[in-house]
Amino acid sequence: MTQSFQSPGFAALAGDRAVETRLVEERWQAVAWDLGTDQRRVVTDRPEGVHLSEIEPDGGAIWWFDADGAGEGRWWREPFEGGAGGAALHGVPRGRAYGVAFDRTGALAAVAVGVDDASHCYVGPPAGGARLVGSAPGYLSLADLSPDGRLLALGGRPDGDDAVVLWPTDARTDGPPVQLAGGQRLRLWPIEFNPLAVREPELLLVVEEDERYTLATWRADTGLRRHPGLSFDSEISTGWYRGPREVLIQHERAGRSRLLLADLLTDESDQQGPAEQKSAQQVPPTREIPTPGGTIHDLSCAPDGTLHCVWSRESTPPRPLLLRPDTAAADHPEPDRGDTSRSRRWTARPYGRIHSFVSTPAGDGPWPTLFLVHGGPATHDRDSFDPRVNALVGHGYAVVRTNYRGSTGYGAGWQHEYGHRVGLAQIEDLAAVRAELVADGTALAERTGLCGFSWGGYLTLLAMGAQPELWSLGMAAQPIADYPAAYRTTTPALREVDRQLFGGAPEEVPERYRAADPRSYVHQVRSPVLLVASRTDERCPPDQVARYAADLRRLALPHELLWVDGGHYSRRTADHRSVLAAMVRFAGRAWPAPLPRSTRGDRPGVPADPLEGGEHP
Repeated sequence: MTQSFQSPGFAALAGDRAVETRLVEERWQAVAWDLGTDQRRVVTDRPEGVHLSEIEPDGGAIWWFDADGAGEGRWWREPFEGGAGGAALHGVPRGRAYGVAFDRTGALAAVAVGVDDASHCYVGPPAGGARLVGSAPGYLSLADLSPDGRLLALGGRPDGDDAVVLWPTDARTDGPPVQLAGGQRLRLWPIEFNPLAVREPELLLVVEEDERYTLATWRADTGLRRHPGLSFDSEISTGWYRGPREVLIQHERAGRSRLLLADLLTDESDQQGPAEQKSAQQVPPTREIPTPGGTIHDLSCAPDGTLHCVWSRESTPPRPLLLRPDTAAADHPEPDRGDTSRSRRWTARPYGRIHSFVSTPAGDGPWPTLFLVHGGPATHDRDSFDPRVNALVGHGYAVVRTNYRGSTGYGAGWQHEYGHRVGLAQIEDLAAVRAELVADGTALAERTGLCGFSWGGYLTLLAMGAQPELWSLGMAAQPIADYPAAYRTTTPALREVDRQLFGGAPEEVPERYRAADPRSYVHQVRSPVLLVASRTDERCPPDQVARYAADLRRLALPHELLWVDGGHYSRRTADHRSVLAAMVRFAGRAWPAPLPRSTRGDRPGVPADPLEGGEHP
């Protein structure tokens, strides 16, 4: 059994029991972990793997979502010790997993599923019959179920009327839903209910407003209350910690993570004193938890307060990291000594500075250079280990990871303020970084290319047509190749994302979609293109990729179309290795040798098999 790249999920009422989603024989499976004996039992043996698992609060049973390649399936349940399993909730239709939650004792469970273009919420006792609480068009994700089991918290579009929906599980006695609306300058995300606030549910939220990210709480008697002393200039994630008002915060900035603990004010101190005194009181005591430099990929809190993290940095593969905030003791790794020539670059532009991570082979440049373009777009490249970077550097390529506009980790303005110029603003940033790297002797001008997955694959195809003079190679896996068509056939959740990005649907702002569509520029492509697609990909559906490939064929442009299994993101590590190997082969044919000796990867520290060393989590 290999190590896990996801942190465990702990049983809230049984601290010696947890569930992990772990790599088992190169497939993600649900694994029951008995901390008392440190024994693990593999619960699932699904051919396609499992990507979601949960444990009931009393530790009595493990839940997992059994999905097909298109992401549709059902929740299943099995006793923690093993034995006969079955449906986790009877009567819930097959669909996409939009969330699962339990009340404080585990007597009641809630699930949200997406069926066609609607979201449906069900509640019921584990292994029992489910009752439909309600349905809504579009995408609503289930954030949590209140400790008393009477209120569901769901999240819709963060800037929409349904940003937060508080849905009573029994409308006959608890009244109609309550909605907290977002807006153009206000975005809301529900996080979770305070597990200790049983009599009066208290919901923790994140509010994006005035280019700041601020913690907030909601209660029925007080409404939404911001905590201005816990406000940050870039994205945060958060959750309740151990005390009645204690919260844990993970702050992401410029590709690195930090952790903080804070005590929110008690309700009594919130409501007393003059305005000046109240303002001072609203700055909660906060302390930073010491962590090594790098990235916290995943994090969970055990009932004893220990933080179980998955951590990495550029030179260190993902590994478990245990933090004990109460004792300040930490299982810290050795200091980073560095094993390749890596650097962080800031490229100045009139609208701000573009941050990139640049990894190069040993020796002197310039090198053939590949931009490894991240997806999302609402994510960012980090100071973290990526085996794809090691593989490509090992073959003699400089690798550039650029956090273009739209990326998280650099503030709300960087993420949102580029005038609905979807795709175009991002490839402008890639071009600006390319120009700087060519000028300083890092990149070979005639051998710079793009490699991207999902939305990164979309940017790759867009740039190959819109900037054909800059890029001599493009490799796009599971991409958007025909944006209007992808919008019509993708998932409801991604349609919501597109409406935010473009300011509407294709029929509402057709000119924006045309300007952002790779097919609008396919006749300008000059260089070889590799397309990788799956026939069961519901996020970036296969037909629109096939149409783009047909365009390239009709125009007699050099290209290859590779069909793979596994949907949008396979849960089998061998699939990821084979795609990367195909990309390495394609790049080698497009940019044939001879190259200088220093660029062929024959340097200390590069394994004979450059794909060795794990899979990207």
